[in-house]
Amino acid sequence: DDQIRSLLLVVTFRDNIGSNHPLISTLEVLQRSDAVNITSIQVGNMDSESINSLTAYSLRMMPRFTRPLSEAVMLKTGGNALFALQLLIMLVDSGLLWFSLVSRRWEWDLDKINARDIADNVVELMTTKLLRLDPEVHGALRVAAAFGMQCQEELLRILDRVDDEDWDEILLPGGGRETRLLVNEGRSIERLLDIAVSEGLMARSGSAYRFSHDQIRSAAYLLIPESRRKAFHLRIGRCLWKWSEAEEMEMFLFVVVDQLHRGVDLIDDRDEKINLAQLCLLAGQKEFDMSGFLCASVYLKAGIGLLVENDWNQHRTLCLDLHNSCAETEFILGDFGAMQEHLEQVLIRGQSLREKLRAYHTLVQSLGAQGNLSDAINTCIKVLNHLGEVIHEPTPEAVTADVIAARKLSENITEESLMEVKAMEDPDKMEAMRFLNILSVYVYFENLQYLPVIICRMVCLSLLHGVCRESAVAFANYGLIVLCTTRDYHSGYRYGKLAISLLERFQAKEFYARTHGIVNGYLNNWVEPIQTCLPTHKNAVEVGLLTGDTTFAMVNAQLYIGAALHTGKKIGPLLEEVEIYSKQMIEYHQLSMHKFIKPIHQVILNLMGHSEDPTKLVGEEMDGEDLLSNAEEGGNKAITSVVFFNKMWISYLFGLYDNAFSFAEKNRVVENHKRPRFHIVCNHTFYRALAALALGRKTKEGKWRTIAHKAIEQMKLWAVTTEWNTQHKLELLNAEYAYLMGDFGHAVKAYTSAAETAAKHRFIHEQALALERAGIFHLESGDQAAASDLFSQACNCYQQWGANAKVKHIQ
Repeated sequence: DDQIRSLLLVVTFRDNIGSNHPLISTLEVLQRSDAVNITSIQVGNMDSESINSLTAYSLRMMPRFTRPLSEAVMLKTGGNALFALQLLIMLVDSGLLWFSLVSRRWEWDLDKINARDIADNVVELMTTKLLRLDPEVHGALRVAAAFGMQCQEELLRILDRVDDEDWDEILLPGGGRETRLLVNEGRSIERLLDIAVSEGLMARSGSAYRFSHDQIRSAAYLLIPESRRKAFHLRIGRCLWKWSEAEEMEMFLFVVVDQLHRGVDLIDDRDEKINLAQLCLLAGQKEFDMSGFLCASVYLKAGIGLLVENDWNQHRTLCLDLHNSCAETEFILGDFGAMQEHLEQVLIRGQSLREKLRAYHTLVQSLGAQGNLSDAINTCIKVLNHLGEVIHEPTPEAVTADVIAARKLSENITEESLMEVKAMEDPDKMEAMRFLNILSVYVYFENLQYLPVIICRMVCLSLLHGVCRESAVAFANYGLIVLCTTRDYHSGYRYGKLAISLLERFQAKEFYARTHGIVNGYLNNWVEPIQTCLPTHKNAVEVGLLTGDTTFAMVNAQLYIGAALHTGKKIGPLLEEVEIYSKQMIEYHQLSMHKFIKPIHQVILNLMGHSEDPTKLVGEEMDGEDLLSNAEEGGNKAITSVVFFNKMWISYLFGLYDNAFSFAEKNRVVENHKRPRFHIVCNHTFYRALAALALGRKTKEGKWRTIAHKAIEQMKLWAVTTEWNTQHKLELLNAEYAYLMGDFGHAVKAYTSAAETAAKHRFIHEQALALERAGIFHLESGDQAAASDLFSQACNCYQQWGANAKVKHIQ
C-alpha cells in the first residue's frame, strides 16, 4: 500500500534464545543497516508489588490480605509471571491453597507452602503437573509437542487410524494391554487433548490445538526421553505417511517430511530412504512453486543427503531432479558456489544432451547473473546447435531476411487468431525456445546484433510449430525490433498487445516481469500515457521476485524509477522507493541495474536540496565523474548515456544552458538508439532543443533556430501517436521558439497552453517548467508583476513535486 509511509512493529521474545537464533541475527542486520529505528525495552520479571497485585486479582482479595502468600510466591518463582500463575494452580491442586466456605474467601497454609519443595523453573513445574495427568493424556501431549507449538485436528485424526501396535508405541509406550483397551473404547487424540485444554495447558483455535505457552510445550516435549525422540518422530512420520489419503498427504507433506527427517538416522532400509528422498523432492518443488526458496533448498539438500553412489544407476531420474532443482533454487538465492557443485554433478554424470539440458539452462542463467555474458552466450549457442537451431553470424543480409520472414508470418495475426494457434508439442523445439529466450537476454546487453536473428527465429518457430510460454517474450521483443527498425510505433504497440495475450493464455508468470518490462518499458509509452506503465512495472517487480526472476524484477525496478521521475511523481516518496529498490539490487546481486539508477538517485537528491551543487551529480549517492570515467574506460555506453542524459537535464533545469547542450551533444546516440525508451529519446530531444533556444536568444546565431525547428517537427510527429505525453512539450517548444523569433503574442499563448496541458496530463514538473519559462519571458520583457506571479506559481508546482532546490533556485 503506497499510501502507508510508516509501520510500527512490536516484537516480544525472551533474551535466553541464544545469539544464533534467526530473530537475533535479523535484528542485528537491521540495526547495522540504519534502515529502521529499533528501540529495545528490557522487560524483566515482576517485582514484589506486581506479584502481590497478581495474587490478589487471581484470588479476588484485597492486596493487604494476600501479601504473605505473594511473598512466598515471589520467593519460589523469582517474579516469573507464568511460573507464579502455575504455582498458584499447583497449590490449589495440592490442597495448600483452598476456598473456605466458612470465611467465604481463599485461605492457605503458609508454613507448608514455605516448606514445600518447588521446582526450580517453570519447565520443571509444568513437567511435574503434566506427570499427574493420566498416561494416555501424556501420550497425546507428546504427540502434540512433536509437531511444535500447535497441531491440526486433521493430523490427529490420521493418527487415530493407526493399528494397535503403532497406537501403543505413540500413545502408551510402556503401557499395558488393559490401558490400551481402555483408550480404544473411544480412540481419539483430540479427546485426550481436550483434557489438557480443560487443565489450561492447551487452547483450541479453530481447527488447531495450541499450547498455552512455549514453556508448557517444552515441558510436554521433555516427556519424550531424549534417547527415544528420534524414534518417536520417525514413528509419527511413518504413521502419517502410511495412513494418509492422497489429499491429506498433499496437505501435510511438509509435516510428514519433517517428522521423518528428525529420525532419518534410524532408517536402514534403502527403499525407504529413496522414498523419503522422493518426498523431499516433492516438498522442495512445492516450496519453490510458493516462492519459499530457502525452505525449498533445505528440503532438496536433505533429499540429496539420502543418496548414495549406486542411486545414480538405479534411481537416475530422482538424482537428476534433486540436483537440478537444488541448483535452480541456489541460483535464485544467489548461492552460486553451492549451485555450481550441484550442476557439476549433473553435467559430469549426464549421459546425453537431454539429461544435461536443464543443468545447462541454470548454468547459462548463472553466468549471465554474474556478468559472464560472453560465456553465457557461447554456451547457449553451443546447446542450440545440438538442438538443430544453428545460430549464424548476424550479417546485415541475414538479419534483413529474418525480419522479413517473421514479418510475413505475423503481419496478419490478430489477438483472436493468435489464441487459435496450436500449442507447441515438439520437445526439441520447446527446448530450443527456452535457450533462445535466455540467449536473447544476454545478447541484448552484450552482442546486440544477434538479437533480431534470435527473436525472429522464436517468432517463426512459434507460428510454424505452435506457440508456447516463451512466445510471449518473442512477440514482445519482435515488437521492439519493428519499432527500432521502422519507427512504426503502432505496429510495435500491436505486437506488445499480442505478447500480453500469450502471457495470459499460458499464465506464464515466470515471464511476466520480462514481457511487461519490454512492453511497458519500450512499446506502450509511444502510444499510451506514460503514467499507465508505473503500476505494471511495480507489479512486475513483485511477480518477478515471487517467481525467482530477480534479473527482470530489478530491470522493471530500474524502468519504473526512470519513468516515474519524468511523469511528475512526487520525488519524496519516489526517493524512498529508489532506496528500497537500490538495496534489493545489491541484495540480489543485480549490480548492472544498480549502476543505472545511481545517476537518477543522485538527481533526486539534488532536486530535493541534498547536494551542495545541484548541477553536479556528486553527493551522498555517487560521484558522477567517477561513474562516467569508469563506464567510458569499460566501454559501457549504456551507463555513459544515462549519466550524460541526467547531466543534460539537471544542467538545463538550473540554467546552465551551455553545459546542458554540451552533454546533449555527447549523447546524440540516443536519437538513433536500437532500444529507444520513450522518455529518454523524447526528453533528450526536448531539453536539447530548449537549451538551443536559450542559447539562441543569448548568441543570436542561426544554428540554434535550425536545431529547435528540427526538434519541433519531430515533436509534432510524436504528438500524433502519443499526444498525452508530448503535446505540452510541443507547446513549450513553440513558446520558446516564438520568443526567440520575436512573436511575443504567440509566445504568451503557447506558454499558457503548455502549462495548462501539462497540468491536465499530470506532468506537474513540466507544468512548473512552463510557468518558470513564462516567468523568465515576462521578466526579460519588462513585466515584473506578471513574472512574479508566474514564478510564484512555478515555485508552488516545484514544491508539490518535492524539488526544494528548484524552489530555492527560482527565489
